[in-house]
Amino acid sequence: MRVREGRDKDEAAEHIVRPPEDSAHEHRFEPGSGPMTPAQAVALQRTAGNAAVSRMLGEAAGAGPKTPWAAPATRTKRTQEESGVERGESPPQQQRRVEKDEQPTRSTRSGRAGTSVKGKEKAEEPEEIGNPTLRFTSGYQGPATQSLARRQEIGFEQTATLLRPDGMTTRAADAYDFWQEVTDENHQIAPNAVNYRPKRSKRQWAVDGPFRPAYNTDDGTIVNEPDHISFIDNPGFSGGMAMTDGYWLSSYEVKFRWKVRRKLGGRFTKNEPYWTSPEMVHRVVSEFDSENPQASAPITATAAGDHEWNVVLPD
Repeated sequence: MRVREGRDKDEAAEHIVRPPEDSAHEHRFEPGSGPMTPAQAVALQRTAGNAAVSRMLGEAAGAGPKTPWAAPATRTKRTQEESGVERGESPPQQQRRVEKDEQPTRSTRSGRAGTSVKGKEKAEEPEEIGNPTLRFTSGYQGPATQSLARRQEIGFEQTATLLRPDGMTTRAADAYDFWQEVTDENHQIAPNAVNYRPKRSKRQWAVDGPFRPAYNTDDGTIVNEPDHISFIDNPGFSGGMAMTDGYWLSSYEVKFRWKVRRKLGGRFTKNEPYWTSPEMVHRVVSEFDSENPQASAPITATAAGDHEWNVVLPD
């Protein structure tokens, strides 16, 4: 319905301000009868217009808000001077690309810092394992003569040391499989020997006891340092193997060799390919006089000496 201008608007407002009977709100509104609900105000706006509604609310409620319900005030933007924020570039310049050597690092599973990996970029390549050096020293350790009537220790002392190349930082124990092999043969006269006949004993080539990975240092026979591994050995008849009363060592020969290979996947393997050292030989000879068994006899001992090899690891 269209409301006429001027006086007709006021008249219409006095008679039309009634919400429909089926309104969802409970109370009708009449000027001076109490506050107007939002629904009543909307219905009145649709029929009488905003000007009439404002005038009627002013007459009914006196001075105060001129809106049917309190609405949040609109907050105006502060100017740049009021906020104290300097003007920036819009849009900002593209962020400077970080140089490769400025990229942050992260810890690898091993605990060392490594270059961050993005996309398909690969992590830093592992250090190349170079060719080590093998150094061997040895000497005779025992008496100059032998006697059937007393305990005697007849043997040798030796040290085989594998040194990683200069400049390499990977621990030698983590880079190389290094092991010692031995074979020996001896002739001994035992107390129960018939006519002082010597008995022969021989062993074939085999890995020599503890001298292998994992380089156990508990008994002091292996030194495991970052730049080298040393096998400290005393081949021969000493300690519990010494020649005791009634025994005679007629001859003794012991051979050693060492094998070196790059460690595969952190595990020890004796599989080829590997580098093998020349054989080192220690010898002892002492002639027994069966006609005069209580007589002493000289010991002729020949140690393998000192040697050094540049190990060339096969591919």
